[in-house]
Amino acid sequence: MSDTTEGFDFLGYRIIRSIGTRGEMIPKVLIPERAIKQFRLKVREILNPSTTEESLGYTIQRLNWLTRGWCEYYRCTSSPSWAFGKLENELFWEFAHWLGQKYEIKHMSAIMQRFHKDQTFGNKAAKLIKPTEYKVKRLMAKTWHNPYTEKDEVRKEKERIRRESLFTYDSVRHGEYRIGAQDLREEVILRDGPICAWCKKEFHPFEVQVDHIKLRARFKNPEDADHMDNMQVLCTTHHRAKTKADLKVLSRMR
Repeated sequence: MSDTTEGFDFLGYRIIRSIGTRGEMIPKVLIPERAIKQFRLKVREILNPSTTEESLGYTIQRLNWLTRGWCEYYRCTSSPSWAFGKLENELFWEFAHWLGQKYEIKHMSAIMQRFHKDQTFGNKAAKLIKPTEYKVKRLMAKTWHNPYTEKDEVRKEKERIRRESLFTYDSVRHGEYRIGAQDLREEVILRDGPICAWCKKEFHPFEVQVDHIKLRARFKNPEDADHMDNMQVLCTTHHRAKTKADLKVLSRMR
């Protein structure tokens, strides 16, 4: 009998049977090479030399969205730490070189001195999330959950992550985070602090959203919506609630 058996892909995971620590064949859920490759490609897309015109805060936020969604989805696999650590190292150096291109800094030591604080890159408004910050959930080592018998739970979780991704990237496409306006986020957070205007709770800067108080669609000149007095800080929960209400308003306007 071989140490492993040929597996199959299911909902973005690679499922195999392999020899466990007790010498018995056990099921394992792995991160497919294709998923790792897609993460790398997305990082390179975000850090393409053509994106150096975008603000530092906006670029960090895009990378954080990617890292957060990807790591949350794969943290429950069998021994994901090796993939998280490998991708973290690649993300670190890709971002360092992007910073050098953006600010025309040739020496890596100068980049580190200016932007590398508290073991990561960032500024006062935003910090780059590292994949290894996501603690591994070792649920699979204790109990095997058949993906077919529990496919509804897996499907719901995947759908939640997909909606999260669509929510954030749709925001980019429809103007909530437009290129050239991203410095607004940093300015508003520096003005108000990472404190939700609704619940008054304080969060980490990357956990809040900068939102238009009055919808852009309600301005004759959309650029007027970006005035500082029309911007506020909201936590994720209340930003979603306001977005839902705004969509209802837009549907009535149309």
